Amino acid sequence: MKSLTYLKSISNNTKLRLVSLLLENELCVCELEEITNIRQVNISKNLSSLKDANIVDVRRDKQRGFYFITDTFKENEHLINHIKDLRFAEPLLQQDYEEFLHHEDVKDDNIYVCRTYRNEAS
Repeated sequence: MKSLTYLKSISNNTKLRLVSLLLENELCVCELEEITNIRQVNISKNLSSLKDANIVDVRRDKQRGFYFITDTFKENEHLINHIKDLRFAEPLLQQDYEEFLHHEDVKDDNIYVCRTYRNEAS
């Protein structure tokens, strides 16, 4: 019944959007904020809930946390494939994914593109 628990955990738009993006790559909150145009406080609150459900975890690098999908969640291949399929059916998920791809094209190997990091680097 783990799949049912996961479905309940991602049953709101924000959580689904975050999971959809994190299926592609680990991202910090500021990157998720830029890609989705969701306020940082809302992203953090939803990531905390997803972390409690063991869907995401966080890797710390200095002051920044990079969120990623857990191996346990990745075991649910059908659910992951369904979320990826939704990117083509749901305009908001599709828009997020396109913004993510643009974000990845601009990102350098050594620097994250988010405004917060750019401000710290300069």
